[in-house]
Amino acid sequence: MKYYNFGYLPILALSPAEMAAIEELPGKDRDCMLPLFLLKGWGASSKLSNSIERIKKSIEGRRWIADIDEGFIDGKKDEDGNYPRPVFYEIEELLDADNNFQKWFEFVSSHENITPTLRYNDSCNEECIKNQANNLYGLGRGLVVRVFMKTIKPDVFNKIVVALRESFCKEILFLLDYGDIDRSTLVEVEENTLLISKLQSFFPGAIFSISSSSFPNSFSGSYRGEIPIYERQFYNKIVKALPDASFVYSDRGGARAEKNKGGGGTPPPRIDYPLKNDWRFVRKELNEEAGEERKTLYKEAALEVIKSDYWEPSLALWGTQMIELTSKGDDYGITNPNRATAVRINIHLYLQLHYHDLIEGLDTDEEWID
Repeated sequence: MKYYNFGYLPILALSPAEMAAIEELPGKDRDCMLPLFLLKGWGASSKLSNSIERIKKSIEGRRWIADIDEGFIDGKKDEDGNYPRPVFYEIEELLDADNNFQKWFEFVSSHENITPTLRYNDSCNEECIKNQANNLYGLGRGLVVRVFMKTIKPDVFNKIVVALRESFCKEILFLLDYGDIDRSTLVEVEENTLLISKLQSFFPGAIFSISSSSFPNSFSGSYRGEIPIYERQFYNKIVKALPDASFVYSDRGGARAEKNKGGGGTPPPRIDYPLKNDWRFVRKELNEEAGEERKTLYKEAALEVIKSDYWEPSLALWGTQMIELTSKGDDYGITNPNRATAVRINIHLYLQLHYHDLIEGLDTDEEWID
């Protein structure tokens, strides 16, 4: 397809771990992805431009899908009704539905590497959706329609479908976002297959991306184990049922869709090792009263991972190299949960991109340009 020549669509938050994870992938692998970044403020920075620059740094000028982290501005005004920093006003402006989301269109237009997402809310009518879709599609970059499958109201979904059928948009990417899931979602394959089949009949030139996350919210009480990647199972079953439809895999990069709100202190040292169909992990309980150090426990966890039968020594990624450094007690290895998360996501992104490839035969070295 003209706009969607890629093999993987990870949805990534603007967090230090997720930005580092994709930035450290080999360039030739980032060439094969079309990541979606959820726009919000970067750290404590004042302007949205800082977020854009961080995204550009992570993917080095490649194309990306822009969407908005709508929860970023929720409850952030003070008692006088003011936001703490200009970036909150900038995000609020992009969410303004006036004149077919004109501010969003202007923002997308000003960044040539952005593939746009369609904006909508409960009050949008079909004309608003159609006009915005035509404007965005007219930029010549494709159009992503992200649908929150668990929360979208049926009448809103119907308005979107009717509006898009009346638009001149042909190659639409429907991103069906199921958020956080568990094993029970697998029983919903048939009804979701029927939905996608219906959409395919309406939009024969469309491509479908099914996105979700089953990464655990807690590892409390577990020392080591394996966790199935249910989002991959869910996707595989639907793809198998619809051989004539065009699909591309999507997930949260090995992170949760709903982020933890913080609190509860720093979690015990844990190293996760992704495989194609499950996550393996080694977790160490920290006894600070006994004088145990986190660095030592991360080293012990890394040694266990490397000595395991699932460790792939030929996989020379930044993430695997970080685990190796950690096993040697190196200060540049994993010493905190944020870096451990970056390592997991880095490996996960690579393996999901190469899900159908034989990992042992892949080249992870960067090409040298003189």
